[in-house]
Amino acid sequence: MKNLTYVLAALVLSVCFITACKKAENPVAVDKKSTTSKANAANNGGNPADTIVLVPLTGDQITLAPGFSPSAVGDSVSISFNAHTTNLYCAHGTLQYQAIIDYNKNFSIDFFNVREPSICPVGAKIPMVASPVLIRHANLANGNYPLKVTLNSTTYTGSITVTSANITFNWNYTSGVVISPKTLTR
Repeated sequence: MKNLTYVLAALVLSVCFITACKKAENPVAVDKKSTTSKANAANNGGNPADTIVLVPLTGDQITLAPGFSPSAVGDSVSISFNAHTTNLYCAHGTLQYQAIIDYNKNFSIDFFNVREPSICPVGAKIPMVASPVLIRHANLANGNYPLKVTLNSTTYTGSITVTSANITFNWNYTSGVVISPKTLTR
């Protein structure tokens, strides 16, 4: 995996270098997408040089893969998720979300969009991954904890049950936001 990362990084850098050389050779050429993005950014009060776009998660599905860490505080655990999309986005993008655990140990995750460059290298589309999602410092003793996840203005609700033997995710959804696996053995 490490070698693949190095190869992809080298490929992206070489494409950027070649593109920069071609623009230097022909300064009259205009990049229509770049100009449009700059004009849109200027009209929206943003920096005219900003080439970032926010891509909505419309029609996407997010899979949450749970994990846990035993806590040094009694018989408790901290929960985290790896989140990944089904749809493909620019490899240079970032899945944007907000994860909150309130004082009553209610879990809430809101997925917003993917922040990516307005011009993505050809062939550089991948599922977005966010890891870890949730604050890892919430020590959960045995009990039941509400879980709420929002994606595309739809709120999915369930709960997390912690026992001395297992952590169970009570989640009845098969699309939109999916949790897999639903049971972790402690």
